[in-house]
Formats: sequence, C-alpha cells, structure tokens
Amino acid sequence: MDTSGEPQKKLLRLSETFEKPQAVKEVRLNDTYQQRELTEWLQSAWTNEKTETKEKQTGAQVFGDPFQICLLPEMLVQGQSQSLVAEITQKVQWSRKQMDLYEFYQSTDLSNMPNCRLLTNFLQVLRKQVRPWLEKVTGLKLDYVSASCSMYTCGDYLLVHDDLLKDRQVAFIYYLTPWEGAEEWTDAQGGCLEIFPSDEQCFPQFPVQRKIAPKDNQFAFFKVGSRSFHQVGEVTTFDYPRLTINGWFHGETNEAFVADSLRAFPRLRYLPPDNINQPPLGLLLNNVYLKSATRRSIQKRIEENSEICLYEFFKRERFEMARSQLMADSNTLKWRRQGPANAHNYEVLDLSTAKGTIQELLQLFRSHAMFDLLRDFTDLDLAGSDADQPTCSVEIQRWSHGNYTVLGDGLVSEENTLDLVYYLNAADGAAVITYLSPDSELPEEKAPGASRRMESEGEDEEDESVLLTITPVDNALNIVYRCEGTTKFTKYVSCNTPLEKGPVFVISCSYKE
Repeated sequence: MDTSGEPQKKLLRLSETFEKPQAVKEVRLNDTYQQRELTEWLQSAWTNEKTETKEKQTGAQVFGDPFQICLLPEMLVQGQSQSLVAEITQKVQWSRKQMDLYEFYQSTDLSNMPNCRLLTNFLQVLRKQVRPWLEKVTGLKLDYVSASCSMYTCGDYLLVHDDLLKDRQVAFIYYLTPWEGAEEWTDAQGGCLEIFPSDEQCFPQFPVQRKIAPKDNQFAFFKVGSRSFHQVGEVTTFDYPRLTINGWFHGETNEAFVADSLRAFPRLRYLPPDNINQPPLGLLLNNVYLKSATRRSIQKRIEENSEICLYEFFKRERFEMARSQLMADSNTLKWRRQGPANAHNYEVLDLSTAKGTIQELLQLFRSHAMFDLLRDFTDLDLAGSDADQPTCSVEIQRWSHGNYTVLGDGLVSEENTLDLVYYLNAADGAAVITYLSPDSELPEEKAPGASRRMESEGEDEEDESVLLTITPVDNALNIVYRCEGTTKFTKYVSCNTPLEKGPVFVISCSYKE
C-alpha cells in the first residue's frame, strides 16, 4: 500500500533548504577508510570484545558491550549525503509499515530501483567495496547484501528486536540527516538507535544501556547474534524525518539463530479460585448484571460473537474509589516493570500490596463467585460439577508513554481461554489491545520480538487478520473468548498520546476450564 504522499511533501520542502549540490556521478567511500592502518586498527578493536575505543584520525568508535558495534563518521566523500537525499526525495516511493513492532515508512529493496542512479551505485559500493572490507574487519564470511531506505516521521518507532534471522550476519545503518542545524540529532528529537543489555538467558533487559543518535553521513554496523537487542526510539521531532539506508550482510546460517529457537519464554501463572476471600457480588457489581435476563442476554451475545463489553460493570462509587487509590500511588503500592524488553514494557502491581477497594476487586476476580458468574455468562465449565480444575491469572497493569507488548510465543493462547480486560482512568490510544486470528501468518522467528519480514508485509493483509480491537473505556469489562492459537498485543503508547489525567490502569485476567 503506497502512502508516500505526506512524507514525500515534507522531504521536498526540506530539500529546498539545501544549497544547490554539485552534480554527483557516483558515490565514493571516504579514502581514509580504505587505508590499511585504519583497517588493522578496526580489526584489532573488533576482535577485542568488551572494550570501548575511539580512533583519533576519523573518530571511528568500536563498542564491545553489550555486543559489538562500530560507528564510522563521514563514511562517504563530503556532501554526497545531500545528493542521496535529493534523489530519495524525487524518486523513492514509500510504503507505510504498521504492526505490533513498528510504525514507519519503507522503500523497496535498492536492487529494485533501476531509476535511482545514486542509490543503485550505493548498493554496488556496499557489494564490491564494503562487503570484502567488512570481512577483513569482522572475520566473517559475507556472501551478499540486502538494503532499503527507511523513514521515520514524528511518532514512528521500531521496538526491541535482535535482527536474528537465518543467514543475517552483520546489520548496518547509514544515516542521512544533511539539514543545516540538524546534522547530528539530540536525545530530545528521538530516533536514537537504543542498545539493550541481556540476562544469562539472552533476554533483553531495561534500562537502555547505550543510545546512538542519528548523525549525517555516519555508517553504523553490528554483529547479529542472540544478544544484539536494539530498537529505534520514537521520533519526537516534527521538523525532520529520520532517514536511513539500512539492511544486512548475509552469509551462512547464523549459529545463534539455531540456539535462539530453543529459548523458552516466561508465561503467565495460573491459580485455582480463592476459597478464603469471597466478597459478595452485590456489594461491588452493577445490579443489572446480577439479573437472570441480563445473564442470558450476555451468554447469547458471547455465543454469537465470542466477545462483549459490559459498560458500568462495577458500582460507580466503587470504581471511583479504586481509581482514586491507584492514582494516589502512595508508598503502599509497589510496582515493577514487566519484561523482557522484546515482549513487554509496562508496570505491574505487586498484588500483595493492594489494599481497600483495589484488594476487594482483586479478590472478586479470583473468587468462586466470579467463576460462577462467568460460567453463567459464557456457559464454560468454570464452576459446578462439570468443572475439572478451573484456574485464572490476574494482573493490575499501569500504562504510560513508551509502553507496549508485542507478538510472540508468550502471548499465543495454547488452549481455549477467557480473557477479561477492565480499564480505570482510560485514555484514547493507551493500552489498546488487538487480537489476531489463529490463521494469520505470524513472523517466521520463534523468539518473541524477533525481527519481522517487513518487506513482505502489507497493511491490507495485516488488517484481515485482526479479530478484535479493544479500546479503553472507564469502568467497562471486556470479555473475550479466544480459541487455541489466537494471539494479541497491546499497541505502543506514543508520546503523542494525551495522558493529561495520568497513567491508564488495566485489570487483566485470563480463565481456563
């Protein structure tokens, strides 16, 4: 789907600010990077892992921790980045890419751009000059290169992933930001390449360990492996797009790819109903949902549509009390960030610290009375003589800017499950949950948050797989019956999402027969 109109217009306006560049027949590497002494220095620095070093003549940098990354300033002859941007502005067609992991614009592969002379030439430089040079520096056998252009406008992002896919060996990014005064971005403009540390199981951990800001004519590359977790931070400036040429140098099957497929992902913990704490339904629930006629109507709706939204589910005063207690965020409530970073980023409440109305709601969701009510709503064997060993998982989540969940094995339902989603202090665009069909094609990679095959995905195809989108509404209980194989994600909360009232709270429950 081509949605290149608006970003193309912005690029054209920005290109008008350039001084008329000299005619460039072909792009050329900076001669300094072809000197034997510099190649040997880079080779030595790359081999010496866990170090951080900088070369004086060029400013080239090599980082060994948490994985090997190299930055090469002024990669091309001075002024040629402007010429590349001018050609991209005039000739490149953009497709909008939107999924759980990303939102940005992407071109086709550079090998499919016969009318883009400089971009085609840039690809040839990568193939004939950079590839054999990288083989010397890294000691890796590199067979071919794939590359495309990417553009991130305000609000765009690419969440945590490792780029690990079969034969990818080295990832690269060439930055194009030649606009006067914006040649090197600040942290406030966003768009940084953000590098994550990982634990002993190779799961990425918060916080971000290193940030690499966009810098014109800089070439960055890193070794793809089981710990190469990174993301593109959300672009927060309206003034300039984050423009790059990026891709991979490919070789034999990456050894880390085989090991990565065996990595186990943590899952929710399910518990039986609580036999001790049994708050009366009539004390908390809106009385209309206790009526037999209402229960029959709900059951019919769920039988037909597998979902329903029950507005004003709890008594209004109880909802307000619970919301106020969560918003007060006294020292009594203890929150922790839910990871790993390639799957989740939100805060979850330590349930043992819940008091008052919040505690009552939690007890209700785990009570036999709630299992009975859900049996009446859904006709599932969650209570009674036919019930085997029904269980549930309950979580209170706090959602703010930058929070998300992404698709992955940990969020695929292994069996039929009943989900309950209840919002407090709801805000448009925050904690929006999307359910996808079991028949939809998930990414080829097994590991959660791994890199997607973006070049083969189209927006229309993605929409066909969407079963349901839950938008936040205060005091509304969403009930969703999802069959085996159904997956879900919670959309990234952009910095542009208005959260004037504070964070959004979600009580998220899952029940199994």
